[in-house]
Amino acid sequence: MVPILPQSYGYGFSVGLGAAFAVIMVFITKMLAKYMGQHQNSERFTTAARNVKSGLISSATVSAWTWPATLLSSGAWSYSHGISGGYFYAVGGALEVTLFMFLAIEIKRRAPAAHTISEIFHFRFGKWGHIVFLCYCMATNVLTSALLLLGGSQAFAVTTGMHTVAASFLLPLGVIVYTALGGLKATFVSDWIHTVIIYCIIIVMIFYIFCTSSLIGSPGKMYDLLVEAQELIPAPGDSYLSFRDKDMNFLAWSVTLGNLCSVFGDPGYAQRAIAADARSVFEGYLMGGLCWWIIPMALGLSAGLACRALLNNPASVTYPNPLTDFEVDAGLPVIYGMAAIFGNGGAAAGLVMLFMSVTSATSAELIAFSSIATYDLYRTYFKPDATGKQLVRAAHYFVVGFGLFMAVLAVILNYVGVTVGWLLSFVGILLTPTVSIVILAVFWSKMTARSLVIGAPLATLSGLLCWIGATYHFGEGVINKDTLMITEATFIGNIVALGSCPIYIAIITLLKPAEDPYDMDILSIQIVMADDVDEEGKEAAKVTETDKHVLKRQVWMSAFTNIIILFGCHIIIPLALYGSGYELTKGAFTFFIVVNIIWAILAAGYIVFVPLWQGRRAIKTVFKALLGMERPPVSDNMNSESHESIELLVSGKGTDTTL
Repeated sequence: MVPILPQSYGYGFSVGLGAAFAVIMVFITKMLAKYMGQHQNSERFTTAARNVKSGLISSATVSAWTWPATLLSSGAWSYSHGISGGYFYAVGGALEVTLFMFLAIEIKRRAPAAHTISEIFHFRFGKWGHIVFLCYCMATNVLTSALLLLGGSQAFAVTTGMHTVAASFLLPLGVIVYTALGGLKATFVSDWIHTVIIYCIIIVMIFYIFCTSSLIGSPGKMYDLLVEAQELIPAPGDSYLSFRDKDMNFLAWSVTLGNLCSVFGDPGYAQRAIAADARSVFEGYLMGGLCWWIIPMALGLSAGLACRALLNNPASVTYPNPLTDFEVDAGLPVIYGMAAIFGNGGAAAGLVMLFMSVTSATSAELIAFSSIATYDLYRTYFKPDATGKQLVRAAHYFVVGFGLFMAVLAVILNYVGVTVGWLLSFVGILLTPTVSIVILAVFWSKMTARSLVIGAPLATLSGLLCWIGATYHFGEGVINKDTLMITEATFIGNIVALGSCPIYIAIITLLKPAEDPYDMDILSIQIVMADDVDEEGKEAAKVTETDKHVLKRQVWMSAFTNIIILFGCHIIIPLALYGSGYELTKGAFTFFIVVNIIWAILAAGYIVFVPLWQGRRAIKTVFKALLGMERPPVSDNMNSESHESIELLVSGKGTDTTL
C-alpha cells in the first residue's frame, strides 16, 4: 500500500506542530506567573483553581472526547454502513458525556475540595476499596491512552509512510512538555485551540463537499452516488440510506456500553468537573456533549460517505478497487475521502485534525494520571505529609513518566497487531464495572467496601467469560483475535460486564450491610489541601447553600435531557427506522444534511466564542499588560478582578455566563 503523502508531512506535523504548541503553552504559563502572579502551586496544577466557566468546560469536554477513533471510526462506520454509521457513533458518544453530568454535579455538590474522583473512594471505602478502584481507574487511563496513540500512530504511518515507532514517541512529545510545565490550566487553553482548529476544518469540508465540489456539490448528488454505490457494492444492511442493518445496531450498542467506562472511569472527566465553577457544571457538560455530537456525525456524512460514493471515480485513492479490510479497520475512509475531494491538501487537513485529536486528548490523560498518581498514591501511601512543592514536583515526574510509558505501550500494541476497533471492544468488557462502582459510590450511601472489592472484579470476570463463550458459539468453535471481534459476542460481553456489577454489589451489600449509612456530607471536610493553597483556592473549594440548591435542580434537568437522548435518539428513532425498513428519499436526505450543517455552525460558534466572551475581562487585562498600558499588581492571591486567569479564559468571576 503506497502512502498518499510523503514522510515529510508526518514528521513535520508531529515535530513542528508539537513544538509550536509547546512553545505557546510555555509562553502562556510564564506570562501568567510574571504579569498576574499565578505561580504554579499544587492546587492550580491539578484543579485550575476550581473556577472554570462553562464555555471552557465544554471545549475541554469536546477536546477530551475527540479521540482519533472519533474522527476515524465514525468515517469508517459511515463508509461501511452508510448514514446510520455516523449517527450511531455520534449519539452513543454524546449520551456517555451527558450521562456523566449526574456524577459531575454530585461530585461538585458533595466533595468540592476533591482533587481526584478516586480520592473520594479513599475516604468512602478505606484502603482496599480505594486500591480496587485505583486499579480500574488507572487501567482506564492506560488503555485510553493506548487507544489515542495507537490510532494516531497507525493513521500517520499508513498515510505518510512515517515509522510507527517514531509516530508513537513524537506525537505526545510536545504535549508532555506543556502539560508538565502548565498543569491543568495549560490543557484547558490547549483544548480550546485544538477544538477550534478541528471545527474550522470540518466546517470548510462539509460546505465544500455539499455546496461547491465538482465531484459532489450537493446533497442530491451525494444521494444519487450512494444509490449507485449500493448497486456496485451492496451495503451490509438494506442500503447505505437505511438504518436496517443488524451488524451496525449490535456494534453501536456494544461500543456505547463499552465506552461508558471511558467516561465514568477515566479520571480526566471527573478532573474537569472538579475544576469547574459549581454553577457551570451542567451547562458545560451538556453543551460539550451536544457540540461533540456533530463532529463524528458530520465527518461520517461528509468524508466517510464521500469515500464510499466516489469509489467508482478516478479521484478515489483506491480506484478502481474498494478499500481493504485493513484500511477500513485503520479508519482511513476519512483521510481517503478528504483526499478524493481536496487532493493531497485534503489528506493533509485530515492529518492536522488527527494530530489535534491525539495531542489534546493525550494532555487530558497525562494530567489525569499525574493527579491520581500524586494524590492517591504518593500522598496517600508514601508521603502523607508532602508539601505543596513536593506534590508539584511529583506531578511533573508522573507526567513525563506516563508520557513515555504511553509511547512504549503504543509501540508494543502496534507490533502485536492490535487495531483501534479491537481495543475499543476489549476496553468495555474489561472496565465497564467502573460505571456502576462510581455511580453507586456517590449516590448510594449503604454501599459497602466489601461489595466493591468483591463485586467489581467478579463483574469483569463474568463479562470476559461470557465474551469468550459467545465467541465460541458465534465463531463456530474458533476463538482467535478475529473471531473475538464478532459483534454479537462483544455486545454480550459488554452488557454482562455492565449489568452484572450493580447486581453483585447490591447482593453483597444487602447480605452484610453496614452498621450505618455513610454520611456523604463529611467528604467536604475530610479532604485536605496542601500547604501552598492560596485564599482563592480555599474559597473555590467551598460550595454555598445557594449553589447546592442550583446543583440539585440541575440533577433533574440532567435526567430530562438524558431521557430524550437515550430513549428518543438512541432507542425509539433507530428502532423505528430499523423495523420499518425506511430508506431515506432524496428530500429526506437533503433535509438531514442541512440540519447537520446548521448544527455544525452553531456548535462551532458556541465553542469558539462563548469561552472568549466569558473570559473577556481576563483577555483585556492580559493585552493591556503586554502592551504596557497597565501592569496588574503581582500577588499570590487572585481575588481581584485583575487576577483573572488567561485560561481564555478559565476565570471571569462576576461574568454573566447565562446563554
